[in-house]
Amino acid sequence: MNVICKASILKTVVQALRPFVSEAKFRFNDGLQVRAVDASNVAMVIVNVPSEAFEAFDAKEEVVGVDIDRLNDLLKRLEKDDLVDLVFDGETIKLRSGNMTYELKAIDPSAIRREPKQPNLDLPARITLKVEEVKKFISLAKNISDSVIFRTDKESFYVEARGDIDKLVLEVDSSDLEEFEGAKAKSMFGLEYLEMMLKVASSDDLLTIHLGTDYPVRLRFDIDGVVVEYFLAPRIEA
Repeated sequence: MNVICKASILKTVVQALRPFVSEAKFRFNDGLQVRAVDASNVAMVIVNVPSEAFEAFDAKEEVVGVDIDRLNDLLKRLEKDDLVDLVFDGETIKLRSGNMTYELKAIDPSAIRREPKQPNLDLPARITLKVEEVKKFISLAKNISDSVIFRTDKESFYVEARGDIDKLVLEVDSSDLEEFEGAKAKSMFGLEYLEMMLKVASSDDLLTIHLGTDYPVRLRFDIDGVVVEYFLAPRIEA
Protein backbone atom coordinates (compact mmCIF):
# COMPACT_ATOMS: atom_id res chain seq x y z
CA MET A 1 0.00 0.00 0.00
CA ASN A 2 1.29 3.44 -0.96
CA VAL A 3 -0.86 6.57 -0.81
CA ILE A 4 -0.06 10.29 -0.79
CA CYS A 5 -2.23 13.02 0.65
CA LYS A 6 -2.06 16.44 2.21
CA ALA A 7 -1.47 16.45 5.96
CA SER A 8 -4.83 18.23 6.35
CA ILE A 9 -6.62 15.05 5.27
CA LEU A 10 -5.00 12.95 7.99
CA LYS A 11 -5.39 15.75 10.54
CA THR A 12 -9.15 15.77 9.95
CA VAL A 13 -9.38 11.98 10.22
CA VAL A 14 -7.43 11.97 13.49
CA GLN A 15 -9.33 14.94 14.93
CA ALA A 16 -12.63 13.20 14.20
CA LEU A 17 -11.57 10.00 15.98
CA ARG A 18 -9.30 11.08 18.81
CA PRO A 19 -11.92 12.36 21.31
CA PHE A 20 -13.61 8.95 21.26
CA VAL A 21 -11.06 6.19 20.57
CA SER A 22 -7.30 5.75 20.95
CA GLU A 23 -6.96 3.14 18.19
CA ALA A 24 -8.90 2.30 15.06
CA LYS A 25 -8.94 0.19 11.92
CA PHE A 26 -8.11 2.16 8.77
CA ARG A 27 -9.66 0.40 5.78
CA PHE A 28 -8.07 1.19 2.43
CA ASN A 29 -10.06 0.11 -0.59
CA ASP A 30 -11.71 2.69 -2.80
CA GLY A 31 -10.34 5.39 -0.53
CA LEU A 32 -10.09 5.31 3.26
CA GLN A 33 -12.91 4.33 5.62
CA VAL A 34 -12.91 4.27 9.42
CA ARG A 35 -15.74 3.28 11.76
CA ALA A 36 -15.45 3.30 15.54
CA VAL A 37 -17.57 3.60 18.67
CA ASP A 38 -16.57 5.00 22.05
CA ALA A 39 -16.22 2.75 25.12
CA SER A 40 -19.60 3.78 26.52
CA ASN A 41 -21.42 3.02 23.23
CA VAL A 42 -22.85 6.53 23.20
CA ALA A 43 -21.02 7.97 20.18
CA MET A 44 -20.16 6.45 16.80
CA VAL A 45 -17.69 7.95 14.34
CA ILE A 46 -17.65 7.22 10.61
CA VAL A 47 -14.98 8.78 8.39
CA ASN A 48 -14.82 8.44 4.60
CA VAL A 49 -12.05 9.80 2.38
CA PRO A 50 -12.67 9.00 -1.30
CA SER A 51 -9.67 8.00 -3.40
CA GLU A 52 -9.92 11.22 -5.43
CA ALA A 53 -9.15 13.25 -2.29
CA PHE A 54 -5.63 11.73 -2.31
CA GLU A 55 -2.78 13.08 -4.41
CA ALA A 56 -1.94 9.47 -5.31
CA PHE A 57 -3.69 6.26 -4.31
CA ASP A 58 -2.29 2.76 -4.83
CA ALA A 59 -3.86 0.35 -2.37
CA LYS A 60 -5.49 -3.03 -2.57
CA GLU A 61 -8.07 -3.90 0.07
CA GLU A 62 -6.11 -3.49 3.29
CA VAL A 63 -6.95 -3.05 6.99
CA VAL A 64 -4.37 -1.23 9.10
CA GLY A 65 -4.56 -0.94 12.90
CA VAL A 66 -3.51 2.59 13.89
CA ASP A 67 -2.58 4.16 17.22
CA ILE A 68 -4.47 7.44 16.94
CA ASP A 69 -2.53 9.31 19.63
CA ARG A 70 0.88 8.44 18.16
CA LEU A 71 -0.26 9.44 14.69
CA ASN A 72 -1.54 12.70 16.12
CA ASP A 73 1.86 13.42 17.70
CA LEU A 74 3.44 13.29 14.25
CA LEU A 75 0.76 15.30 12.46
CA LYS A 76 1.00 18.15 14.98
CA ARG A 77 4.47 18.86 13.57
CA LEU A 78 3.26 19.18 9.98
CA GLU A 79 1.59 22.05 8.15
CA LYS A 80 -1.80 21.31 6.61
CA ASP A 81 -0.47 21.61 3.03
CA ASP A 82 2.52 19.32 3.62
CA LEU A 83 2.36 16.14 1.54
CA VAL A 84 2.51 12.86 3.42
CA ASP A 85 3.48 9.59 1.74
CA LEU A 86 2.08 6.54 3.57
CA VAL A 87 3.58 3.12 2.97
CA PHE A 88 2.41 -0.01 4.80
CA ASP A 89 4.44 -3.23 4.61
CA GLY A 90 2.19 -5.44 6.76
CA GLU A 91 3.76 -4.54 10.10
CA THR A 92 4.99 -0.94 9.94
CA ILE A 93 3.42 2.27 8.70
CA LYS A 94 6.01 4.59 7.18
CA LEU A 95 5.06 8.23 6.82
CA ARG A 96 7.33 10.43 4.74
CA SER A 97 7.04 14.20 4.53
CA GLY A 98 9.85 16.22 2.99
CA ASN A 99 13.15 14.79 4.22
CA MET A 100 11.57 13.23 7.31
CA THR A 101 10.47 9.60 7.64
CA TYR A 102 8.45 8.44 10.63
CA GLU A 103 7.87 4.75 11.35
CA LEU A 104 4.78 3.80 13.30
CA LYS A 105 4.23 0.22 14.45
CA ALA A 106 0.86 -0.99 13.25
CA ILE A 107 -1.60 -2.61 15.65
CA ASP A 108 -2.96 -6.08 14.92
CA PRO A 109 -6.51 -5.29 13.65
CA SER A 110 -7.87 -8.33 15.52
CA ALA A 111 -6.79 -6.66 18.79
CA ILE A 112 -8.95 -3.60 18.09
CA ARG A 113 -12.61 -3.47 19.02
CA ARG A 114 -14.95 -4.67 16.29
CA GLU A 115 -16.20 -1.97 13.94
CA PRO A 116 -19.83 -0.98 14.50
CA LYS A 117 -22.48 -1.26 11.82
CA GLN A 118 -23.89 2.00 10.58
CA PRO A 119 -27.40 2.45 12.03
CA ASN A 120 -30.32 2.42 9.60
CA LEU A 121 -32.55 5.04 11.19
CA ASP A 122 -35.68 6.84 10.06
CA LEU A 123 -34.79 10.44 10.89
CA PRO A 124 -37.43 12.64 9.21
CA ALA A 125 -35.95 16.10 9.85
CA ARG A 126 -32.85 17.39 8.07
CA ILE A 127 -31.18 20.70 8.87
CA THR A 128 -28.09 22.22 7.26
CA LEU A 129 -26.46 25.32 8.74
CA LYS A 130 -23.05 26.79 9.45
CA VAL A 131 -21.20 25.17 12.33
CA GLU A 132 -20.58 28.60 13.82
CA GLU A 133 -24.21 29.01 14.89
CA VAL A 134 -24.27 25.78 16.89
CA LYS A 135 -20.80 26.36 18.36
CA LYS A 136 -21.82 29.77 19.70
CA PHE A 137 -24.94 28.32 21.28
CA ILE A 138 -23.11 25.47 22.96
CA SER A 139 -20.48 27.84 24.33
CA LEU A 140 -23.27 29.72 26.14
CA ALA A 141 -25.30 26.63 27.01
CA LYS A 142 -22.42 25.15 29.05
CA ASN A 143 -23.17 27.73 31.74
CA ILE A 144 -26.76 26.55 32.03
CA SER A 145 -26.98 22.78 31.55
CA ASP A 146 -25.08 19.62 30.65
CA SER A 147 -27.52 18.74 27.87
CA VAL A 148 -29.37 20.40 25.00
CA ILE A 149 -32.56 19.67 23.12
CA PHE A 150 -32.68 19.65 19.32
CA ARG A 151 -36.20 20.28 18.04
CA THR A 152 -37.86 20.91 14.70
CA ASP A 153 -41.31 21.64 13.36
CA LYS A 154 -42.43 22.40 9.81
CA GLU A 155 -40.99 25.92 9.83
CA SER A 156 -37.94 26.13 12.14
CA PHE A 157 -35.04 24.48 13.92
CA TYR A 158 -34.58 25.01 17.66
CA VAL A 159 -31.82 24.25 20.15
CA GLU A 160 -32.67 24.60 23.84
CA ALA A 161 -30.70 24.46 27.09
CA ARG A 162 -32.63 24.39 30.35
CA GLY A 163 -31.23 25.00 33.81
CA ASP A 164 -32.90 25.21 37.22
CA ILE A 165 -33.51 28.91 36.64
CA ASP A 166 -32.22 29.88 33.20
CA LYS A 167 -33.25 28.85 29.73
CA LEU A 168 -31.47 29.49 26.43
CA VAL A 169 -33.10 29.01 23.03
CA LEU A 170 -31.72 29.23 19.50
CA GLU A 171 -34.41 29.50 16.82
CA VAL A 172 -33.48 29.44 13.16
CA ASP A 173 -36.24 29.89 10.59
CA SER A 174 -36.17 27.65 7.52
CA SER A 175 -35.43 30.68 5.30
CA ASP A 176 -32.18 31.26 7.22
CA LEU A 177 -30.97 27.66 6.90
CA GLU A 178 -28.80 26.35 4.07
CA GLU A 179 -31.18 23.40 3.65
CA PHE A 180 -34.22 22.27 5.61
CA GLU A 181 -36.63 19.36 5.57
CA GLY A 182 -39.12 20.16 8.29
CA ALA A 183 -40.83 17.54 10.43
CA LYS A 184 -41.89 17.22 14.03
CA ALA A 185 -38.84 15.85 15.87
CA LYS A 186 -37.26 16.30 19.29
CA SER A 187 -34.37 14.67 21.15
CA MET A 188 -32.01 15.55 24.02
CA PHE A 189 -28.23 15.08 23.84
CA GLY A 190 -25.24 15.39 26.13
CA LEU A 191 -23.49 18.72 25.71
CA GLU A 192 -19.99 17.32 26.29
CA TYR A 193 -20.27 14.90 23.39
CA LEU A 194 -21.68 17.51 21.04
CA GLU A 195 -18.89 19.92 21.89
CA MET A 196 -16.25 17.28 21.09
CA MET A 197 -17.92 16.46 17.78
CA LEU A 198 -18.11 20.08 16.66
CA LYS A 199 -14.37 20.57 17.17
CA VAL A 200 -13.64 18.64 13.98
CA ALA A 201 -15.03 21.50 11.88
CA SER A 202 -14.21 25.17 11.48
CA SER A 203 -16.88 27.82 11.95
CA ASP A 204 -17.49 28.28 8.21
CA ASP A 205 -18.01 24.57 7.53
CA LEU A 206 -21.53 23.28 7.04
CA LEU A 207 -23.19 20.87 9.45
CA THR A 208 -26.09 18.67 8.42
CA ILE A 209 -28.26 17.33 11.26
CA HIS A 210 -30.63 14.39 10.78
CA LEU A 211 -33.13 14.32 13.64
CA GLY A 212 -35.95 12.14 14.93
CA THR A 213 -37.82 11.86 18.22
CA ASP A 214 -35.84 10.12 20.99
CA TYR A 215 -33.55 8.65 18.33
CA PRO A 216 -29.80 9.05 17.87
CA VAL A 217 -28.89 12.20 15.97
CA ARG A 218 -26.77 11.99 12.85
CA LEU A 219 -24.29 14.82 12.30
CA ARG A 220 -22.48 15.14 8.97
CA PHE A 221 -19.54 17.38 8.09
CA ASP A 222 -17.89 17.73 4.66
CA ILE A 223 -14.38 19.03 5.35
CA ASP A 224 -11.96 19.49 2.45
CA GLY A 225 -12.83 16.18 0.82
CA VAL A 226 -13.29 14.25 4.07
CA VAL A 227 -16.80 13.20 5.12
CA VAL A 228 -17.17 12.89 8.90
CA GLU A 229 -20.36 11.49 10.39
CA TYR A 230 -21.30 11.06 14.03
CA PHE A 231 -24.20 9.21 15.59
CA LEU A 232 -24.98 10.27 19.16
CA ALA A 233 -27.41 8.40 21.41
CA PRO A 234 -30.14 10.53 22.99
CA ARG A 235 -30.84 11.19 26.62
CA ILE A 236 -34.41 10.30 27.47
CA GLU A 237 -36.27 13.10 29.24
CA ALA A 238 -37.94 12.19 32.50
